[in-house]
Amino acid sequence: MKFLRSQSLRRKLVFISLITTGLTLTLSNLAYMSLEYYLSRQDTEKKLTVLGEVIADRATAALTFGDTALLETNLSTLKADSSILRACIYGENQKLVASYIATDHQQDACPNKVPRLRRNSYNFSQYFIINRDTTPIGTLFIESSRKDLLQRFNQFLIFSGIIILAAVVLALFLANQLKDVIARPMRDLSNTLRQIVNDKDYSIRAVKENNDELGDLVDLFNGMLDTIEDENVSLKASEERFRKLTALSPIGIFQVDTKQKLQYVNQRWRDIHGLTNELPDLQDWFEMINPKDIVIVQESWNRMVFDQESIALEIRLVRRDNAHTWIHLLASAFHDRDGELLGYLGAISDISELKAAQIQMENLAFYDPLTGLANRRLFKNRLEKAVKSVLRSGKSMALMFLDMDQFKRINDTLGHDAGDILLRTVASRLNNTVRENDTVSRIGGDEFTILLTDVQQSQDVLVVADKILKALSRPIRIKGQDIVTSVSIGITMTPEDSTDVNTLMKNADLAMYWAKEMGRNNFQFFSEDMNHSILEHLALEKELKEAIQRNQFTLLFQPKVSLFDYSATGVETLIRWEHPERGLITPDHFIPVAEETGQIIDIGSWVLEQACRQMSPLLREGILAPTAKVAINLSAKQFTDPNLVQRIRTVLEITQIPPQCLELEITESTLMEDVKSAIAIMQEIKSTGIAIAIDDFGTGYSSLSYIKRFPIDVLKVDRSFVMDIPDDKNDMAITAAIIAMAHKLSMNVVAEGVETREQLQFLRQNNCDEGQGYLFSRPLTLDQLHHFLIENKARCENGTYQA
Repeated sequence: MKFLRSQSLRRKLVFISLITTGLTLTLSNLAYMSLEYYLSRQDTEKKLTVLGEVIADRATAALTFGDTALLETNLSTLKADSSILRACIYGENQKLVASYIATDHQQDACPNKVPRLRRNSYNFSQYFIINRDTTPIGTLFIESSRKDLLQRFNQFLIFSGIIILAAVVLALFLANQLKDVIARPMRDLSNTLRQIVNDKDYSIRAVKENNDELGDLVDLFNGMLDTIEDENVSLKASEERFRKLTALSPIGIFQVDTKQKLQYVNQRWRDIHGLTNELPDLQDWFEMINPKDIVIVQESWNRMVFDQESIALEIRLVRRDNAHTWIHLLASAFHDRDGELLGYLGAISDISELKAAQIQMENLAFYDPLTGLANRRLFKNRLEKAVKSVLRSGKSMALMFLDMDQFKRINDTLGHDAGDILLRTVASRLNNTVRENDTVSRIGGDEFTILLTDVQQSQDVLVVADKILKALSRPIRIKGQDIVTSVSIGITMTPEDSTDVNTLMKNADLAMYWAKEMGRNNFQFFSEDMNHSILEHLALEKELKEAIQRNQFTLLFQPKVSLFDYSATGVETLIRWEHPERGLITPDHFIPVAEETGQIIDIGSWVLEQACRQMSPLLREGILAPTAKVAINLSAKQFTDPNLVQRIRTVLEITQIPPQCLELEITESTLMEDVKSAIAIMQEIKSTGIAIAIDDFGTGYSSLSYIKRFPIDVLKVDRSFVMDIPDDKNDMAITAAIIAMAHKLSMNVVAEGVETREQLQFLRQNNCDEGQGYLFSRPLTLDQLHHFLIENKARCENGTYQA
């Protein structure tokens, strides 16, 4: 079988034909010869039996009378049969009486006594009993030769050999003919396939010559070629489309093989790297990465290669012209349908402009332009991080509030420019009195804060405070005059006093005012004697519980207006507490307490349901436009409530308000506490069809890279940026940057706290989408809102609207 496997199809056909024919004829002849031999032997034995019976019958009388001559005469008749070798007649006493020996076998005389029959003898032999009546009187022994039988058998064998030889010759001839019939189409098919492979031309087809199985094979082969040709054409078209897309793509695309060699880059990739048409080595590309980013890139690249992890990084490139480019790098492994690794695909985007805008915005939003110190937003963010660090490490931290004594008098006497010089000098001296890991910030006109981390004992804080007082006691020369200034310092410790950021800032503020009451130019630590407000806090907590039970809350609605046509685009829901003794209480007085105690969950659920119930009729009646948004604020605890989404679905079902008309407002700081978790919660909220807005944007410390990952629909510019427009150029620059950035990220922008026409004009010039503030309307009751919406719609339709 191994021999046949290595032979060609033609030889296999010949071998199989010869072997089949030879075996068939050989087996047939063996069977026939065996049958012939068997039949001839039977004939010989029958003939011998007949002769023996005849002679035995004739010898009865002669043997009875002892006539030996007659017995010899009877035996001599056997000469007529040349196959008879001898015949012997024995008497009753088993002794030889008469015999016949063939002429050419005289040496084989009859024995004197009856011989035994030999089964393995070359010749045939038989006994015949000679009877007189029924009494045995003698025995006849006849032996016959097999020579004639064997001669006949040999002749037949020779004849069979001739037949087999002729059949083999004929089979060989027919096999050769069959070889051409079967092998030639197969050879033609093989040649066709070889030509297709060599020429890569899938339009070639095999020729069908017969309508048999080989013809069916040709049809199947051609059908397979049709499929391959169609797929090849489709693949080439797809490759051409891919090349055109990559050539026109604003994103740089590259491909790396399994041996870590760049196989393909598009033109945009070259443009970003400042390269011409050459294909760089991968190592050369790594050398173009900024040294500060190379470690994280190599680690991420190794994880992609060895662990099949995807890459998503923002890194810097150093181009050949030494220019720095920020890019967003995405890369991952790709496999074939069987899971075999084919290589790695990646894309890069030039985000230099976005990075520049982010840096500019962060500088404007988080640093004081006059002193270069951290502003309130950045300071509060660092304070929150420092508190968390204290809780983890078990160490202490000190928060200082500083207020300059008599600054207003100096500012009014010597002018604002002198006041600016004084502020910068104070900021510099404060910076010089603390460690590098401490934070100094300017949170207001003449107010500063200092955050001292890793404090071992309160005595260390006292040393720093005394050092500050001494540093600021030295005269400062401004406009030829020596100015002596001082500060009042309030100090609170964490975790001793509190671990809540707002409470710490309140404690430090209380301690600072106590220092002023104590005569200025000193420092005071926060104590329980100052904290009488805590008792009020506890009382408020108890009253809040009663307010929830007695339904003492009410809702107001402040309209949001399109800055393009002044139509009402929605409302923001505002809660008020109708206290039976204190009257109407605004949320900034009780929401922090509710947030701290967890009561905000019940209050928030009530606000959500009541707002949807009250706004649903306005939407159904067309008083509010179908695209209008009912905005509801979510607190941090509500946002992380695991039952939030189910509660929203239930309210939507009960009130029948369309999901697209509901908008949830979330503060920036809430999202930044746990970015990954925040994204997951927001995506779950978005799955209900509800819009999401970031409230008070700019007051937190969110990175642009995070903002673009959040599924946000609306950015609300905090009123702190709008209120000083057009007097504060920094706020104008920040607001314009926020609007531009939001539009770049396909978000709508709502400006809060719009109160003057100058603010409105500035916002419209910068293409702000919507506005909200007293210029358009104060917060309204439901009836007042109904009246406002009808009048506003009429004014917009008549073209008589005036803000």
